[in-house]
Amino acid sequence: MKQNSSNSFLYLSATIANLLAFTCGVAYGWSSPAIPKLNGSTDPNDLHLGSPITPSDESWIVSLVSIGAIFGPIFAGKLADKLGRKKTLIILACPILVAFLVMAFAKSVLEFYVARFLMGLGVGSVFMILPMYLIEIAEDHNRGRLGCLMAVFINLGTLFAYSAGPYLTVQSFCLVCTVPLIIFLPLFFIWNPESPQYLAARNNQEQLKTCLSKLRNKPVGEIEKIMFGMSQMIQELNQNNGGIKELFSTRSLRKGLTITVGLILFQQFSGINAVLSYMQTIFSATQSGLPPEISTVIVGTIQVLVTIVTSALVDRLGRKVLLLMSVSGSAVSLIALGVYFFLFDNHFNVDALSWLPVLSLIMFIISFNSGLASVPWAVMAEVFPPNVKSLALTLTTVVCFIGASIITLYFPSMALFFGMATSFWIFAAVCICGGIFVFFRLIETKGKSLQEIQELLGNST
Repeated sequence: MKQNSSNSFLYLSATIANLLAFTCGVAYGWSSPAIPKLNGSTDPNDLHLGSPITPSDESWIVSLVSIGAIFGPIFAGKLADKLGRKKTLIILACPILVAFLVMAFAKSVLEFYVARFLMGLGVGSVFMILPMYLIEIAEDHNRGRLGCLMAVFINLGTLFAYSAGPYLTVQSFCLVCTVPLIIFLPLFFIWNPESPQYLAARNNQEQLKTCLSKLRNKPVGEIEKIMFGMSQMIQELNQNNGGIKELFSTRSLRKGLTITVGLILFQQFSGINAVLSYMQTIFSATQSGLPPEISTVIVGTIQVLVTIVTSALVDRLGRKVLLLMSVSGSAVSLIALGVYFFLFDNHFNVDALSWLPVLSLIMFIISFNSGLASVPWAVMAEVFPPNVKSLALTLTTVVCFIGASIITLYFPSMALFFGMATSFWIFAAVCICGGIFVFFRLIETKGKSLQEIQELLGNST
């Protein structure tokens, strides 16, 4: 009974923290229902800005979140080390809240540009600090589950945007999007504890004991033993300054950075953004007549269900198995999509294959969300010790959003130059390379302590 109480407090804390992840999902899903209302394709007589936005405006409104997300983590890491993870997450909620309010009452495209960039600053920083917080409050046996829970809430937020956005005005939609943040701020401030690792680093023994008592709910003797182990680890780490020189010169840290950057690059260049961009085209190929708002809800629902299953399995099957299954399924489905578009573009009769693109799409969504969507973020937050974690996560998150911006901005040109079929085959090749990378480079972190992970990284070849 005592253990259940402990789990309840820990999981409720993680759920409240993940309201920020939910909002990040809303931020990325917002453009799908909002852009048609802004460009007049939904109703030319009901325009939020009075006149329709141009295709160039659409491109910038969509991509400025990813561009802003490149710069946010640069400052967020320093804030997290100085103020703590909890205060930093509260601060990061503010620019996202302000951005939604600015868009709700915007009178010009420029205001949308500023708001989406500001939103990106907050979103990119949340993607860095929230995994760190979740991993640090977790225990070794449920660390992967809590790390992957973030992806569940991101997909829930995206699904919410897909489901509610088409039926609300742009202003009403933006105001509704502020509700999760308004709930998050007081709940997180009152209920959630600070990260135990941050408190140990600050040598705040009294708060650390209270924090661990709530998160672990173990006897006093075990809590004191955990505190002693954490304090000893922090003292050893404090002998090194944890700067960029140590990150690249220490074998275990260098390999950890190689793993996290590699996983994030394979995640971004696996083709997920391209597939989602052409989702309606793929659904149309089946001649099912599904309206766009229904097809996006279908995909959003699949993403949520698969990430829930993934978060339940990650501490049982391990990170490596899930990632290998994910990249393999993604590669097969992308090859199949490429085959369909190759036949279609070369004027073959594809009526008998009308089922292939939507089946490939669903298979890709399931495969991607079964590993690539969430596991890299969990791994990223668990392979680094506290003295270099902020720096390493900053570098990895910046690389992530640079990759996302490149795909968002240049995929249309890539599709025109190579064709859709070749583009999907290139993404399939990236997934195959990702599988090779995971098989030979990724260590299994399931159930292992930080010290055990560092020893594995230092000893592996």
